Amino acid sequence: MPKSIDILEAVLFAADTPLPVAKLAAACELDEVVVQEELGMLSEEKNRIGALQLVQVAGGWQMVTKPDFAPWVSRLREEKRARLSRAAFEVLAIVAYRQPVTRSEVEELRGVDCARSLGMLLEKNLVMLAGRKEAPGRPWLYTTSFAFLDNFGLRSVEDLPPLDEFTALLDGDAALQLFDKAPLQPETEKPEVGSQKLEEEESDENSPEQMTHDQ
Repeated sequence: MPKSIDILEAVLFAADTPLPVAKLAAACELDEVVVQEELGMLSEEKNRIGALQLVQVAGGWQMVTKPDFAPWVSRLREEKRARLSRAAFEVLAIVAYRQPVTRSEVEELRGVDCARSLGMLLEKNLVMLAGRKEAPGRPWLYTTSFAFLDNFGLRSVEDLPPLDEFTALLDGDAALQLFDKAPLQPETEKPEVGSQKLEEEESDENSPEQMTHDQ
């Protein structure tokens, strides 16, 4: 019978997405307390040796390669990395730091129609619908998703960095003007983002498409 820590490592290695403790416990047929202990030991072991590391992200645990090996691992990936336009990135930043937020609230801050950008973010599963706001017309509310946390290496939205660090992912500082108006909630200092998988592309502000979700 394999050791519990080896079973845990095998399951983590085979998983495509971060796994919460409860799901790990079920898959490995172990108690959640035992899984927590084994995760701690496995994390320490991977930090000492090898090319893999255990990270806590998007509400779960995942086995990933260490950053030092990125140049070699990236050569195996033939497909293009997911890319965001500048407009979509700005909309994503507003949703991330103001969530839950409606489309009209996003458009009030940006000053332009955001239907196309929100539609693309929904399609890429970076934002999601979170019910309707109790207001005239009952518009949809948007929040970030687990895929957003995974892409930016965050355990939860509480780990978001200060806004200027997040928007520094864009070339230039135009996005820093997104919140010239009084913020809906005060910004607090957060830990630095570990890694990002999303990059900007050309602007998509022209020819916005109407979304069917909003009213």
